[in-house]
Amino acid sequence: MSTVEAARPPYGERETGWRPVLPWWAWVLAPAAIFAAAALGVQLTPPGTSVALWWPAAGLSVLFAMLQPASRLPAAVGMVLVMTAIANAVSGRPLPLALAFGAANAAEVAVVVALLGVARRRFALASLRAGMRFALATLAGAATAGAMAALALALVEGASFWPTLLHVTASHAAAVILIAPLAALPNRIPVSARPIEMAVQAVLLGAVIAIVYHPESTLPLAFAPFPLLAWAALRFPVRVVLPEAAIAALLMLVLMLDGGGPFVRAGLDPALGAVMFELMLVSFGGFAVVLSAAQYELRALTQQVEANHRLLSGSLLDAQIGLVLAARDEHATRVTWTNPAGRRLLSRELIGHEWAGPLRSAALAALRTGEQVTVTTDAGRTITVAANRIAGQGDRLAVQLLDVTAMLSARRTQLEAEVERDAARAIRAELERQRDDFLVTTSHELRTPITSIVGYAELLGGGTLGEPERKWVEVIDRNAFRLSELVEDLLTLSRTAPAPSSPQPERLRCDVLLEEVRDNLQVVSAAKRLEVLVDCRDEAVLAVRSDVIRMLSNLLMNACKFTPDGGRIELRAEQAGDAVRILVSDTGPGMSPEELMHAFDRFYRAPSAERESTPGTGLGLAIVSELAQRNGGMAALATNDRGGITAELHLPAAPPAAA
Repeated sequence: MSTVEAARPPYGERETGWRPVLPWWAWVLAPAAIFAAAALGVQLTPPGTSVALWWPAAGLSVLFAMLQPASRLPAAVGMVLVMTAIANAVSGRPLPLALAFGAANAAEVAVVVALLGVARRRFALASLRAGMRFALATLAGAATAGAMAALALALVEGASFWPTLLHVTASHAAAVILIAPLAALPNRIPVSARPIEMAVQAVLLGAVIAIVYHPESTLPLAFAPFPLLAWAALRFPVRVVLPEAAIAALLMLVLMLDGGGPFVRAGLDPALGAVMFELMLVSFGGFAVVLSAAQYELRALTQQVEANHRLLSGSLLDAQIGLVLAARDEHATRVTWTNPAGRRLLSRELIGHEWAGPLRSAALAALRTGEQVTVTTDAGRTITVAANRIAGQGDRLAVQLLDVTAMLSARRTQLEAEVERDAARAIRAELERQRDDFLVTTSHELRTPITSIVGYAELLGGGTLGEPERKWVEVIDRNAFRLSELVEDLLTLSRTAPAPSSPQPERLRCDVLLEEVRDNLQVVSAAKRLEVLVDCRDEAVLAVRSDVIRMLSNLLMNACKFTPDGGRIELRAEQAGDAVRILVSDTGPGMSPEELMHAFDRFYRAPSAERESTPGTGLGLAIVSELAQRNGGMAALATNDRGGITAELHLPAAPPAAA
């Protein structure tokens, strides 16, 4: 049995055991069996009386009812009433008496199952309390049946009430106490008894019963089988003891009916002998039920204690904390027990059982102060020591040793890593500040010469130049314009927030913005024969106009760069709750997941753009993201169903225009 299985408490009335699910044909077989048992019981009626010597139908009826769920108990009780009444009537008893006996049997079943709580949960003989409860419920049910049967006999046949009550009660109680417990078998628990021992005990029990109840025997040894039954109850499983008790009782009944046993001696009144035999059967069955249930509980408790002991011992032995038991006097401290972890930690301080060294001193200090003491050993290990006295033994102490070397090392490493992270964070912040300062300073310094270049290029372009000179001026102007845009991009990225004099957000219609951006880049799209479509209704955003134009221009410029000649670009705006989503979709080659992950990084250019020498600085999308956040929105990229890229720009929706 595993530790987990042994630790589970398989005892007590809460342990309901296994409740079988009876098939439909059980409701055919059970009524037939109860009818046959009732008819047999009528045949066991001694001459001169209307009460059967033993009434097995009562035991079968209670057994069947105990196996039923709550919903079927009324049907089971009704079936008992009908079948026992029919059996009594068929066996020759008057109809009123047969009906009364049937009602008595049904009432007995109802009382027993009610007292056992069968309707709430399955009852199991798993404890001494359960065994006593079953015995008392059996007596209460039998007394109920006895009272009703005695009253019926007194009214119908004029029989004496009290003798009949005693006779019926004993007859029914003997049947129920011997047969019904088979429906209350608890869960299995292994026992130490072997099959050979069970066989020897069964043979001896049969031999004793045969000797005591032999027709020629005159020995007054009616209780001789009890010691052998106690042997079985103390050693064997409940599932063996209870069937054996029922079989032994049936054997004694058969031998008695054959004229054997101490209850049919000459000179003994037959009715009194029958009552004494029935009371003996009640004692026999009750003894088996109560003693076997008590032994089951004791066996289960012992098993649980052993499991807990194994669990506790295993936990102490396998613990990573060193556990030490020591005895001390004025001169020395001796270790009386330690687990493997404690033995390992004390290996340098033990000479035999004598304990001396820094850990012993720390343990005594911890014992005096009641506080943990941390000490570093000669081997460089850091040990935390706690100690306490063992109650009732002033010269003994329990010590706990915890090696915290690895823990302190990990903590030290963690602190060093945190210091390094803080230093790296500070260095990064300083580098970012220096970079921003450089961008701002450089951009402002470049503005003046670029403005001069652009201005003088315009002056030269307006003069009378030849064709070669005019193309040279156009190259100068085009590259100066590109430098001017690059400077503006650097200035945009260097701003962490809009300046106090920055333009305020305004209501902007998306169709106007998209058409303006499309017209501005018409020269670029026409050069590649790109189809640029605008799909927009009355959506409007609340943002700075120059920022929105710049964002849309960058997104459309990217789409134009990467869309092959003759491709298609769609500009669309749609409402998305409190925001407006502007989409720029192309039919270009798309981007890999890794490229999408870094698309908004500053100065990032996809490997495909580098291979194909696509012009650009890698700042366009970074500027879009910065401007979107500045205006309370966000930007994102995703692959569309045509293999290209869809850029999404989310901006706050503007309130409806005033009428």
